[in-house]
Amino acid sequence: MIDFDTTDVSPTAGPFCTRAKVPGKVIISGEHAVVYGAQAIACAIQKYAFAKVSSNNFLGVHLIVSAFGIDQQFTPLQLLALSQKTQLSHQQYTLGLSSLSDVVSGPDAFFAAAIGASGLVDVLPNDTGLLIELTTNLATGGGMGSSAALVAAMLAASFKHLGQPLSMAELVLKTTQSEHWQHGRSSGLDPYACVMGGLQQYQYGKAVKSASHTPQASQLPPCFLISSGKPESSTGDCVEFVKQQNLPKSMWQKFNTVQVNLLTALQENQQDKLLGAIRANHQLLCHIGVVPKQVNEFIANIEGHKGAAKICGAGSVVGDAAGLVLVTGLEQNILVNLCANQGYEMQVMQPDLVGVAYDD
Repeated sequence: MIDFDTTDVSPTAGPFCTRAKVPGKVIISGEHAVVYGAQAIACAIQKYAFAKVSSNNFLGVHLIVSAFGIDQQFTPLQLLALSQKTQLSHQQYTLGLSSLSDVVSGPDAFFAAAIGASGLVDVLPNDTGLLIELTTNLATGGGMGSSAALVAAMLAASFKHLGQPLSMAELVLKTTQSEHWQHGRSSGLDPYACVMGGLQQYQYGKAVKSASHTPQASQLPPCFLISSGKPESSTGDCVEFVKQQNLPKSMWQKFNTVQVNLLTALQENQQDKLLGAIRANHQLLCHIGVVPKQVNEFIANIEGHKGAAKICGAGSVVGDAAGLVLVTGLEQNILVNLCANQGYEMQVMQPDLVGVAYDD
């Protein structure tokens, strides 16, 4: 997975520009299991990817992503060629003929390929091009869905600027395409949660529309997001590690049971049952091997103080860091001390209820 650096500002307004923002997300339950058909719950958060798009004289796309030092121009033919090359490389990976790291050569190629594969080239005017500027205040790696949010913001603003606004369903589909390149096989959860906003139930390839009452983000208890550091493993590495274990279906059914229990706890406002579901989710993630020892010890300390915690991204299969850790059921002053002992940073989790938004 490409690691997305952070800035704390959105693009400044300018004449004749279109701006979009897309929130990041955290997975409340079901990470990894969602790839194998289990249901998952994710919540969009008030950290964003921003895109500013304007017309320029270069007949193609001028892409600026300062976090990566990207300031590059691509002709329509280059965009199409990069998308075709990337799609072919991904096909080679799915056939077992190459590694996932061979699919995308770098951030510039990733964004350009995402543009080329989206169909944007087909609606570019003959006499003008686009200047696309991307920024984000999402944390680097580790579970916030930064790649999905950045691509979604980029495509949403670009198509709208050209008078061809995408529906939410179209935006999710086009964003998921580039997620496959990074994760090997994306469930589509990240693009869906980021684009739609709020609290979402999701099963591979689609949202869950159940007859029972679906909890809202407002029903979540106070939660904190702890940064345990940038994982040394990419999301793709972790997904591949889990895949190689060839775990039985019963394992993913256990994740599904956790998700059902968590939903019931939210619907009935049962704090103890909610904490129990999160602890059970953590144990399952430990079992599949994506929770580093140091992070596991940190979570054990939280549980020792009657709280509950779990990683909310892919985790890591090497090193000490696992990206974001979701914590609830613990007094903030206790958590501050526990984080200080580990050198971890923390923030209050604030749900985003809107999803993709435009600033006209």
